[in-house]
This record gives sequence, structure tokens and C-alpha cells, in this order.
Amino acid sequence: MRTIELFQLLQRKILVTRESASGVREAIESSIRSEGEVTLDFGGIDAVTPSFVDEILGIIDDARASSSWREVRVVFSHAPTPLSAKYLAIGKGHEATMSQSGSDAWEIKNAAAATA
Repeated sequence: MRTIELFQLLQRKILVTRESASGVREAIESSIRSEGEVTLDFGGIDAVTPSFVDEILGIIDDARASSSWREVRVVFSHAPTPLSAKYLAIGKGHEATMSQSGSDAWEIKNAAAATA
């Protein structure tokens, strides 16, 4: 699984905007298309906002839809905050399953809707 170090790419300690997320779009899409999974390493990041997470989940949606993978897996390692109800609600809006994995990691699974 490829690891993308967000601080190295974005050079920001606080990720607040949708535009910030667009700076890692290409790396996320490439990893999901080739492997169906990716780790986003938040080491060095002090905070993320719901807008940033929502945009990242949108990028994941787009990447899965344009890949051959029915389900993709994304890990947020060294997440600067525990997974809370507000982030779970954002995930639900993207039909993603999100769970806390250890003390500082989130696991996200995003699957295509079943077809009849």
C-alpha cells in the first residue's frame, strides 16, 4: 500500500480547505487505480476540518469510480483527531464505512453500489 505524506506535499500544519485536498488528488487517484488502496499519513499535521475530509472522500469516490476496483481502502495514519460523529456523518454522505483503527488511525472503505 502506497503512503502519501501529506505534510511533505502540502507544507501546511492545518488542512482547512477543499483546495488543500486537491493538492493530493493525483497521488490518491494513481494509488487507488493501481492498488485499490492508499495510506494518507497526517504526521506533522495539527488539524483537519470537515471540508478537507469531505473533499478527500470525494476524491476517493472519483478514483474508485474510474478504477477497476469495486471497493477501495484508505487509511488515515497519524490522524490529528479521533474519528468523531461529524466525520462519520461526512463518510456516510459518501457511502463510505469509517472506523477508528488504533489510537491515531482511521480506516475508510468505499464500495460501489450493488447493481441489480
